[in-house]
Amino acid sequence: MVKTAQALAQFAQDYSKAVENETGNLSQVAHDDQWISPCELGKGITGEMISWQAIEKSPLHDFSAVESALEITFHDDIKAFYGSFYSGSLFGLFNTESDELQCELLQVWNNEDLERLSTNIIGHILMQRKLKQTHTVFIGCLVNSDKMLCIDNETGAVITEIPGHDDRVELAPSLLLFIEQLTALAKPDSELEYQAPLEIKAGLMPRLKELMRSLFGK
Repeated sequence: MVKTAQALAQFAQDYSKAVENETGNLSQVAHDDQWISPCELGKGITGEMISWQAIEKSPLHDFSAVESALEITFHDDIKAFYGSFYSGSLFGLFNTESDELQCELLQVWNNEDLERLSTNIIGHILMQRKLKQTHTVFIGCLVNSDKMLCIDNETGAVITEIPGHDDRVELAPSLLLFIEQLTALAKPDSELEYQAPLEIKAGLMPRLKELMRSLFGK
C-alpha cells in the first residue's frame, strides 16, 4: 500500500511537470467557490482558472464504513488510490503489445467528492452482485473509449471493463506495476461526445457522472 501511494505521488509529480513543460503553467481548472479543493494553489475567483497540484491527504481516508455496509474488504491498492491524495484527473499513456492507451486516472478533489465516491462504489458493487460478477472498483477510463479502468478487488489487477458487461482485459497484475508503466500525458486527444469534457467541474464525481450520463443516458 505504501509503495503504491508513493508511485502514485511520483506519477502526479511527473504529470504536473509534463503539463508545465508543455503549457508553461501547472495544471489548471476553473475555480468554483462552492467546490474548492485543498490542492488548489492560492485564492481563486469563481469562473477564473486556478492552478492545482496533487497533495497528500493526512490522515488517510478510512473506508471501514463502506466496507461494513457492503460486508467486504477493499484491496489495499483501492484504499491507497483513493485515500492518499487530493488531486484533479491525471492522464498517462499505457503501452500494450498492440496498442497505446490514453488513460485518465480519476482522483478525489475534496471531502464531498470522497463522500459521493463512497456512495457510487456501493451502487457499483451492488450492481455487480445483481449480475453475479466479481467485484471491481473503477479508478479511471480510457480516453475516447467506452471502457473504464478498474481494480479487481480480489487479485488487485488493473483491468478494463464496460460497466455491466463481462468483457474484462487485464492490463497489469497490480496498480503499482500499472502506474510504473504509465508515461505522463500533458495533452490527451480531444474527447468525443460521450466523454466528459475537460472543462467541466474538477473532481472525480463530476467527471464520472458526466461519463456515465453520456455513455448510458443516465
